Amino acid sequence: MTTLVHISDVHFGDADSAKLDAALRAIEAIEPDCVLVTGDLTQEGKLSEFAQADTWFKKVKAPVVSCPGNHDTPMFNLALRLVDPFGRYNRLGLRTSWQSSDNSIHVEAANSARGLQWRMDWSQGVYDQSSVIDALDRLGRSRAQHKVLALHHPPQTPEGGSVTSVPLGLNRFVKHLTRNPPDLLLCGHVHAAFDFPASVLAGVRVMTVPSLASSRERGFGSGFGVLRVGVGHPIISRDLWRYQEGSFKEVMEMSKGTAHIAG
Repeated sequence: MTTLVHISDVHFGDADSAKLDAALRAIEAIEPDCVLVTGDLTQEGKLSEFAQADTWFKKVKAPVVSCPGNHDTPMFNLALRLVDPFGRYNRLGLRTSWQSSDNSIHVEAANSARGLQWRMDWSQGVYDQSSVIDALDRLGRSRAQHKVLALHHPPQTPEGGSVTSVPLGLNRFVKHLTRNPPDLLLCGHVHAAFDFPASVLAGVRVMTVPSLASSRERGFGSGFGVLRVGVGHPIISRDLWRYQEGSFKEVMEMSKGTAHIAG
């Protein structure tokens, strides 16, 4: 059995320290094979916030695979957002790829965020960036049983979500999917747990999780996902853990479904 913990939108600088401590305890108890972070590690992309993130992630015993989010650029430094938008994030040195020793799962994380864009809402994602397409290609060459892509932005705003997601370049991304499709796309950004219909992204299963520790819970509380898959098993299961009374607790089985392209 391979176990993956999926966290997102930690927002160091705005994160609740009690939730951060509780998350470390929960992750240690789960003993995952890998921890996957789908962006927005910081609140405003400040050096002090990245220092907090570095200290926290060094306490996680499992390998950490991560991609940045729109909050991981220096929010109030337009010049730096233009010339080196993710330099501070990159200096964390977090992994972008991981594969289980039993070859049951292969994870690739890629950057869907931009420091600046030619549209008013620069916080939105861009799916046809070279880093995203390259990650798809690596998954396409993988012989792992299940292939997982991690991006910060989901392909669309989920029904019932209070945060919009309207990524550019989706058509080119979908065309590339027909050649090298992953089984599963994991995202953050919306601060809520959703399992999208298969029709949203060419049959690829898309899932998001709540914010881990931000004050902006968006009505969904704080939480993370735990994914499990066995060797030769066609099912990836996901359980939801929520912060309740000072600790993260498994509260429900979030979703189950076949982890292959449905159409």
